[in-house]
Parts: sequence; structure tokens; C-alpha cells
Amino acid sequence: MQSVTAQPEDRIDAFSAESWQAILARGSFFEAQADETLLEYEATDQHLMIILSGKTTLVYLQDGKPAPTAIFREAGEVLHHAGMHLQIPNPFRIDAVDDGTRVVMLDRDAVYDLISSDVTFAEFLFRDLSERFMTALGYLREQRSAPLIIRLAKRILTITRHRPSVEFTQTELADILAVTRISISKAIKTLEEQGLIQRAERGVLSVNRDKLEAWVEAEVQATGE
Repeated sequence: MQSVTAQPEDRIDAFSAESWQAILARGSFFEAQADETLLEYEATDQHLMIILSGKTTLVYLQDGKPAPTAIFREAGEVLHHAGMHLQIPNPFRIDAVDDGTRVVMLDRDAVYDLISSDVTFAEFLFRDLSERFMTALGYLREQRSAPLIIRLAKRILTITRHRPSVEFTQTELADILAVTRISISKAIKTLEEQGLIQRAERGVLSVNRDKLEAWVEAEVQATGE
């Protein structure tokens, strides 16, 4: 990534004029191309990252290898580093997904000054956090009630939101959904037999998203989940 100068189009509508001026004065602006790293593993970065354009994703290490996730952040969204509040190493890496992804970094003192002086900035951050908590709550509720095959199909749709093919082992999917590998294997086989997904070598899943979305909608209506 490279350090860049802020541009007028970088401004996010949710920011007040006062907040944006403070961000211009105290923020560090960067631009990255697809697959470039914005924050390395275990960095003790004490900054808040706000996505100005493009997309970013979190990448974790699994068995010493980078593992893709379905955790994406787009323009107008925030990435709270562990170091921002806790001053501990981040367990993930942050990569750009799109060419020309632009972000601004604000150090902890600047963030807290903005929160205390501008209620609109505080609302921006807290709204972003609350939306994530509600998404997590939805997953927890779904975990307790929805059939595994529906939960798996929904998660595959989330994972493939920005790319039609992803590399995932059955063990990784089982860990994500907190079920056994045998259960995942049966569910994947069912989806594959119906032509909704296709497996290739090395755990690559190719997805017919339109068909899978229609199937999920029909199953949800049929089961009431």
C-alpha cells in the first residue's frame, strides 16, 4: 500500500464537516491494490481504520497458512483493531479486495477526541458496532434452530458474496458451523447433487449463487426458519 493525499471524494456522508476536518488534520490516508496488505498479522497498531472506497477483508492464520474469511468491510465501514482498545496483537491480517481501496487511519487519541466532541461521529461508530452485534446474534439464533443444510447454504452465500469460488476444507466449514465433519460432508453432498455447488480439487467450492439463493428462500419458507 502507499501513503496518499486525501481527496474530496474520500469524505463519507455520515461525517459532519467538523469531524471530516479533524480527520483530514489527524488521519493518515492510504491506498492499496487487490490482495495488498493494509495491516500485518499481530500488529499492535493503535489505530482505527475507516474504509473510504473499495473493500477489505480479514485473513487469519490456520495451521500456519492464510485462511480466507467471509469478513468484509466496504466503504463507510470500520475496522476496530485489537490494538485500538486493548493494545494487544491482532490475530488477523487486513487485505484489500479491490484495486484502489482507500482507507484512513486514526490513532486512539484522535478517535476519542472525536467521540467526545462530535456526537455524529460517535453515532457513526456505535451504529457500525451495533449492526455487527445484531448480525452475530442472528447467527447464534440460526445456529439453535435452522437445519444444518440451510445454515451451510447461507454461510456459503456469505463467503462467496464477492467471489464465486472459494477454497475451504470440510473441516474448516465444520469448525465455522460448530458441527462434525461428517455432518458437513452429507450437507455438501446434498447441495452438490442438486447442482447448487460444485467441488473441485483442494477444497475449492464453486457456487451457482442465483440457484442457491432461490433454494435457500424456498427452504426457509417451507420450514419457517
